Parts: sequence; C-alpha cells; structure tokens
Amino acid sequence: MLLEIPAPTPMPPRRLPLLPLPAYRFVPGLQPHPHKHPGGHGHAPELPPEALWLHGLDLFDGRYFWECHELLEGRWKALPQGDPERELLQGLIQAAAAALLAHLGRTEGAARMAGRAKIRLERAESVLGPDLPGPLHLPSLRCRLDAFLQGGPWPTVAP
Repeated sequence: MLLEIPAPTPMPPRRLPLLPLPAYRFVPGLQPHPHKHPGGHGHAPELPPEALWLHGLDLFDGRYFWECHELLEGRWKALPQGDPERELLQGLIQAAAAALLAHLGRTEGAARMAGRAKIRLERAESVLGPDLPGPLHLPSLRCRLDAFLQGGPWPTVAP
C-alpha cells in the first residue's frame, strides 16, 4: 500500500517563502497526476532562473520530490550541452527521483538512480566547487542521500 510522503517537521527554512508550495506531494498511484488530471495541483510556476533554482531547492527540502524533478528538468533542458549547470541539475533531478523511488519501495532502482546522481554531483562539484548558492553543499547532499537509502532520515539539500 502506498503512503503519502510525510511533511518534514519542522519544515526547513524556505528560500522563497512567498511562493506557495504545491497542495500535495505527488506520489504516483496515490494522488491525481499534477498535470494530466483535472484535480491535479499543476504546480509549474514560471520563474527566472535564480528563483527557479531556489524554489527547486525548497521543493526538495519540503519532500516534493516529483515536483522538484519537474521544475528543475525544465531548466536543465534549456541549458546548452557542456554547461556545468546541466550536470548539477541532472544530479539533483536524479537525487529527487531516487528518494521518490525509495519511498515507492523500489530499492534497487533507488540505489541505481542515487549512484547516477552522486556521479553527476561529483562532476558538477569538480567544476563549480562544493558550495553553491541556496545554500547547497554537494558532499553533504551525497552523504545524506546514502544515509537515506540505508534507512536514515529523508535527504535534504539544506546544509
């Protein structure tokens, strides 16, 4: 039986507190699809790149993993091949997907996705450095992702 993704308690401090979070954390098979179903929350705000980045981090820390994936994917697709931000965004997208897969009980898929995420985050760190705006500390995120997959707390990007 699928369960909702619980809200963090307490909720980490938001980077863009005036921008509303989605009405629910989408879990496939549990809630209406955000875009395809008339009752879906359809959360996909139009944001400038810096705000999009910060809102994506808020979504990740608030455990809106599917929504984080969707939001950051739009920015990822818009960047040219070879841009180091593509590696960073794809790593975060894959980290969010790994957390969602783990929640769905797909442990092998979650482990594979987390492995891909960590490789991309390491590549991004080699070019961009370990500390990024948001704030985001890439080595800590990789460690939290590993810990989560081994039964630890939900991963966050907040240091």
